Amino acid sequence: MDQEKIGKFIAEQRKKQKLTQEELASMLEVSNRSISNWENGKNMPDLSLFKPLCEILDISINELLSGEKINNKKYQDKLTENIINLTIDSKNRLVKTIKRMILIIGLLFIILFAGLYFYNYYEIDVKYDERTMKCNFDNGVLTYNIIGNSVLNTYRITRTINNKKYIIFHSTINLYNKRNSNWEYGESFARLLNGEDVPYGFYWKFDKEKSTKDEVAYYTNKSLNKIKKLNDEEFLQELQESYKMCSKKGVEK
Repeated sequence: MDQEKIGKFIAEQRKKQKLTQEELASMLEVSNRSISNWENGKNMPDLSLFKPLCEILDISINELLSGEKINNKKYQDKLTENIINLTIDSKNRLVKTIKRMILIIGLLFIILFAGLYFYNYYEIDVKYDERTMKCNFDNGVLTYNIIGNSVLNTYRITRTINNKKYIIFHSTINLYNKRNSNWEYGESFARLLNGEDVPYGFYWKFDKEKSTKDEVAYYTNKSLNKIKKLNDEEFLQELQESYKMCSKKGVEK
């Protein structure tokens, strides 16, 4: 169907009936914008409006779909043609609707999988807590212990400045483990208060990194990626904003 032709025909017949777009819209209980869109050929009236629209404009549905007045000789031919066109148009609309639904479903699946990926792998920074984060140098070997959380990822960077070695720790937790970790955290403190052993936690021992230098271990609440890029002066300044955990005096030779 030629929507542009039909739109012009609707406008012509409306004017013949001496109706404004507002008046026609009111009679059909639609918006003025709908009438304008019909007459500009942007879209077609809803099927439920065909009969009342044609009665108001004093035309047949066949003439509406043809976009012109039809004499008796051509009426049957036009009717057949319009039925075929209407069927084709309906099929095209159905195909477009199905394609749109497939696209929407596809987008929903993408959003779902992206959400699951984010939930499973996104890491949240863990703030320093001196009650649960401990470190020490046992016979020169650095150990780092986290009490109460069994699902942490811990990272560290080291830097030596003026023969002094600095270690900075930073821990994260995955979103999907956060709820379980909160439970463990509360359970751990309950056990600590009762003088019981705490079953949840992580323990790291860095026995391959023995050093004769003075060593100091810190914890930062910030991402280590930015700290890595700092020069020595900026690095030492950053330590002032970090939490000193433990230190070791180097062995003099």
